[in-house]
Amino acid sequence: MATLRFDTRVTQDPDRVWAVLTDVSMIPAWFPAVQEAHFDGVHRHLITPEGKLKAIVVTKNDELRRFQYRFVEGFPRPIEFHLGTIDVLPDGDGSRVVYSQEILPESLAPIVERAVGDGIEGIARYFATHP
Repeated sequence: MATLRFDTRVTQDPDRVWAVLTDVSMIPAWFPAVQEAHFDGVHRHLITPEGKLKAIVVTKNDELRRFQYRFVEGFPRPIEFHLGTIDVLPDGDGSRVVYSQEILPESLAPIVERAVGDGIEGIARYFATHP
């Protein structure tokens, strides 16, 4: 299984960061590959230049500020297992965002690594321009 982890530090309060990152409608503001996003109560639906992705929400824990999801449709090749995790942690006077992915088959890791790498950079950019 491929495991990937990215992180960034932002100067905003963890509750504010959490609110932005868990608002599905805000995903296009910080994740460059996503053009549109909505939540139907069970699944997050994302539209990218490559097509549509569908993910089920596994965990949304406001106390821990942990969000987890699994892609269930839309990858270019079948997924045996996927788990994406976003943690927002207090870090001094700001926040540390840790964005990790676990995926099988491992051959999908480069696709996920590029996308989530862009996503973590997008988080840093968003909060740098939205103090």
